[in-house]
Amino acid sequence: MRISYDSTSTAKSAGACPSIRPGIISTASLRLKRRCKSRPSGARISRRRGESRSHEVKVSPRSADGKVACHFNSPMPIQIDRKRAENLAPQFDEALELVRNEFEGLDPHRQYRNAFARLLKPDPLGRVLMMGTDQRDMFAPELRRAIETSVPSDGHILDFGAGDGQTFALVADSVPQGTRVSIEEPNPEYLANYRAFLKTTAHLRPGMALAAEFDEIDAAAERSGEKLPSDGSIDLGLALHMIYFVNDLPASVTRMVRFLKPGGVLFVVVTDETVGYTGLALKSFIEHGGDTGDNARHLSVIAERRRLLGLPAEGGGAIAEVLGAAGTPVEVNVRRQPSRLYGHNLADLIALSSIALLASVEGLEKFEAAAALLRHNPEAVDLRIEDDGPRKGMWSVTQPQWVAAFRRTR
Repeated sequence: MRISYDSTSTAKSAGACPSIRPGIISTASLRLKRRCKSRPSGARISRRRGESRSHEVKVSPRSADGKVACHFNSPMPIQIDRKRAENLAPQFDEALELVRNEFEGLDPHRQYRNAFARLLKPDPLGRVLMMGTDQRDMFAPELRRAIETSVPSDGHILDFGAGDGQTFALVADSVPQGTRVSIEEPNPEYLANYRAFLKTTAHLRPGMALAAEFDEIDAAAERSGEKLPSDGSIDLGLALHMIYFVNDLPASVTRMVRFLKPGGVLFVVVTDETVGYTGLALKSFIEHGGDTGDNARHLSVIAERRRLLGLPAEGGGAIAEVLGAAGTPVEVNVRRQPSRLYGHNLADLIALSSIALLASVEGLEKFEAAAALLRHNPEAVDLRIEDDGPRKGMWSVTQPQWVAAFRRTR
């Protein structure tokens, strides 16, 4: 939904205009408040030279609820509240049926692969890094700054839960000459892809490559004969959306920080699932009688991440005290970013509910719980249709993230 103002306008949101015929209307003084009483689904307002306050308003024949609607050209998304969601009931029914048809009979691994593919959809015009989320778009500039301020020439980076190297590739050109890059990643295929990428970068040196979960990093290195970087040797540690997979968050972050030199930085990115879509979908699944295997624990670890890694104003920031008590004191800098998940249709959003913890849950009930959340409580996930930018026309939900830098002080 969009509305724009000129420098002096105080026009309020506009919408249903049953007395106005579809077309273009120009007036010397258009009182938006009187003609349009609810928010629009789009808009055009222009001011012609020489006219004091002339507006051009485009009126669509019908809005989503069947009423004539005014549209104002300004980059404001179309918010979906419960009333609008009720009018979209047939679309929700169809979306859930499409998801059932696609995911029925698939094991959790294949369900996850199909869901995550929606996140990775490329932008054919190259305007954004991926269509399914803006999380990388938002944290990549912060990561570049961390590299510039913490990694010297011939430095050492250790990437935890590294994935296949696609994320690191986005910032590899900003890494100083001669930097050694070591990686820990449990998926052997991802590990091989990351190593292959490093071999294509003439200015970087491949370091250790360990196929292991982070929780077993020390034991796995000993078993495999792979030599871990020594404690106090790393300039920059990376933990990019991998914190979800550790069993003991305080102990794991402490272990990561031990790898750092004094002055070295651990760069962490993690979703705030206490208010993000995937966390609320998990909660909806449990409230509808679903079983993750340990419902209480899975909800508590989401709250723990907020307490440890969130902003102090949100009741977070406790990680500094934990690390200080462990003998690895740090300076903490945390930013909250209003990132989102995007889908080309409601079926995409329902499927995207299964890219986090619900990925390990079998069956279709998790998708039904996500659909119920979107349909009956759309405000909780800030359900909307984008009306501007490269994702114009896509559905989206909130999935905010914290970007944190822990600089070891000694």
